[in-house]
Amino acid sequence: MIRIPTALLTLCAFVHGAAIAETQYIVFIAPTNHTMPMAQFRDGMLVDGVLKNLGDLIARRMERRAVYVSVPSKRVSEVLSAGGADALCYVVPVWIDGRYNWTKPFINSTAIVAARKDAPVLKSVTDLAGKPIGTVIGYRYPELERLLGPRFVREDAPTTELNFRKLVVGRMQYATIDQIAFEYRMRQEPSLALRKDVAYATVMTQCAFSLHSKIPFAQAEHAIDALVQDGSIAAMLNQYAR
Repeated sequence: MIRIPTALLTLCAFVHGAAIAETQYIVFIAPTNHTMPMAQFRDGMLVDGVLKNLGDLIARRMERRAVYVSVPSKRVSEVLSAGGADALCYVVPVWIDGRYNWTKPFINSTAIVAARKDAPVLKSVTDLAGKPIGTVIGYRYPELERLLGPRFVREDAPTTELNFRKLVVGRMQYATIDQIAFEYRMRQEPSLALRKDVAYATVMTQCAFSLHSKIPFAQAEHAIDALVQDGSIAAMLNQYAR
């Protein structure tokens, strides 16, 4: 397999992003650590999920077309800071490095600890002190860091999907997962022997726009505000709650 240097990948992403922005596109980062309902990838391309539907809504409201760049979670800040994409949504400032234009918070995200049914029941997050917990490479967990300190033991995987699999086959007892992803999976596969033990952090997520983006930030903010006000975003999210 030929390995392309990271610097070259970033430069290509920057040039690609700049070129398509000039042709009335808006380029969103699709972090590959996500699973449904947030994102579904096929052959490395985002094809479905909240991130795609949200991006499509924003782009249409701005009379543009949405394009998605699939990026591993540990490289998201690098690509967005360099201008390799216009925006990243479903994120908060403490999750990524760099300076960006931030929209108002508008989508709720709750982090939970999922457990195997044969694992000891957690009464609180502090019960995890010193125990391995499934996490995603490059992803930050400020609440777990604050609550557990040096006894926060990460067991990193490239994606949330892999953490689900590791729980199911018994390679670990606990994992931190977004509640929307956990509940969606339980509805799709109720036979999985998993439970939700504790919810430990709730935030309202935003979109971060690159300072190199050619997209007028005020227009993007206005488009998102309008989608919130007219119920378009709530209706889209509700599709995945059934």
